Amino acid sequence: MGSIRLLSDLVASQVAAGEVVERPASVLKELVENSIDAGAQRIEVLFAQGGLKVIRISDDGCGMDRSDALLSLERHATSKIRTLEDLSVIGTLGFRGEAVPSIASVSRFRLSTRPRTEDSLAGTEVIVDGGKIVGVSDSGQAYGTQIEVKDLFYNVPARRKFLKSEKTETAHLLEQLQILAVAHPEIAFTCLHEEREVFRLAATNSLAVRLRDLYGSSFLQGMTEVQHIEVEEINVHGFLARPGEGRSDRSQQLFFINGRMVRSPLLSMGLREACDGILPKGLHPQAVLFFQMDPAIVDCNVHPAKREVRFQEPGKIKVALLRAAQEVMGNYARVTTPLPLQEMGRPYSMVRSDAVHPFLPVIQPALVEDGSTFVQEKNISFPPETEDQNKQPSADALLEHQGSGSCEPPPYRYVGSIAERYFVLEEGDGFTLVEVRAALERITYERLKGSLASGMLERQQLLLSEIIEVSASQCAWIMAHQAFLEKAGLEVEAFGQGATGHASKSIKIDTIPVLLKEVPVTQLVHELMSDIQSEEAKTKDPVLQGIRMSEEALARSISRMTAKAQKIAYDETTAMMLLGDLIKCEFPYATPSGRPTMLQFSEAEIEQKFRC
Repeated sequence: MGSIRLLSDLVASQVAAGEVVERPASVLKELVENSIDAGAQRIEVLFAQGGLKVIRISDDGCGMDRSDALLSLERHATSKIRTLEDLSVIGTLGFRGEAVPSIASVSRFRLSTRPRTEDSLAGTEVIVDGGKIVGVSDSGQAYGTQIEVKDLFYNVPARRKFLKSEKTETAHLLEQLQILAVAHPEIAFTCLHEEREVFRLAATNSLAVRLRDLYGSSFLQGMTEVQHIEVEEINVHGFLARPGEGRSDRSQQLFFINGRMVRSPLLSMGLREACDGILPKGLHPQAVLFFQMDPAIVDCNVHPAKREVRFQEPGKIKVALLRAAQEVMGNYARVTTPLPLQEMGRPYSMVRSDAVHPFLPVIQPALVEDGSTFVQEKNISFPPETEDQNKQPSADALLEHQGSGSCEPPPYRYVGSIAERYFVLEEGDGFTLVEVRAALERITYERLKGSLASGMLERQQLLLSEIIEVSASQCAWIMAHQAFLEKAGLEVEAFGQGATGHASKSIKIDTIPVLLKEVPVTQLVHELMSDIQSEEAKTKDPVLQGIRMSEEALARSISRMTAKAQKIAYDETTAMMLLGDLIKCEFPYATPSGRPTMLQFSEAEIEQKFRC
């Protein structure tokens, strides 16, 4: 006799339960999703002892008659799909018909339901013990369905021992229910733990109201609304963290595809890429984003718990995500009355992952006139002194956008400098550290972007052309980007033997950007090439490469080299003018690579350090 045998229905159900029912929160998710699919307007959830003792879901959905109630306990029995073609256009949260029988096989299970039909005089109650139906009877159930799951995993003790503590499982239950409540603000939710009410959410048409009710007003204040952005038949809406907001983890990033919450590296990494340059590395923006699209271009049937999806055209999804982020950043770039400096709150580089804090305001950038450069003769250029320069302006006057490059002294008192790297400034009841090179990099970057967008950078003709040896592949890359490099003020051409083809290993440099005239030409070429190639490698998708403007990568590289080569005087005049230019930037709190430009410390923080 052979060694391969068919598993019994009970064993097969418990195997399936191992895939679908990972922990009590999985039970809650599957059953609440069924209630949502049933058209419920009110859902009540009760659980005790981390969901192991009992999980009860009650809804006012369409309900089931007796035959459907019994059939729902059979594996692969579902009302949501009929044919193979239906799998390609899934419009419901559940569709496999595995969850209910799998849950019933590892618990003491009760299903009570009544359909919303005129001839429905009574409901139906079905009792299941470890996968075996032990009772079917009439019930006085109201319209809708109630499912009660008791003693979860009582017959699979090996599963129980791998569960976490009761507090941890309770936290997972609450998190899962909150996610479902966010996804469906039009449904009223009630949550009871050990018979005590945890929250009661009224149905609403406003996602903002639902977020406020669940996470509090402070969470909502750190977000800005993304209003229905349409990109190639993909609609995006929701809320995204304001520029400067970030957490050390991704726990507050929620992505919903056609109403289904998914975990997707494509989305989380795409969002981080969109915020590159306004958040330090290691921080992630909060997001609650909804993507509506044709079900035919997204495959939900790739994960047992349906947590992951596969996109037919991932590039379009990333484009939509980037547009949403750009919309948020664009909104705050247009702010004309930002908060005064005293209201900035803690800098994002010091925010704990569990902290809720006010957003750091984004100030309009100073305008660049006639492509003028910020650095000149390796020294910062300042406007001529006037009699009014010694007057102390108000914070409002400082931050008010003047529509020009002029800059009044900020409301800070200069204290000194540290290690020819930092300026120390006192303001209000604390002090601020400004990292000089980082500040120069941000200021130069924003002005370069304007110059590059309007034309070419100012260039300087070399007295003698510089000949640089490069590899064949480097030479090919340089010649392919010749027009692009020329826009940056770098005139290059192939030189010597093989100059007419890409096999040449020598290039000739005739002009360089004025900003970088003190940087050795060989270093300049190699660093520019390395930086731009790194930017190109980040986004291989040609659609996204078009959105990530080439001028951006060029401005990043030149501003970094300019800041490194710059020599400045570490005195009060320089400090005040540098800070004045910095706070006029669009995103003044980080370099283009995300490194902080300034850190603020309050008096309370300093006192805390000196306490015993």
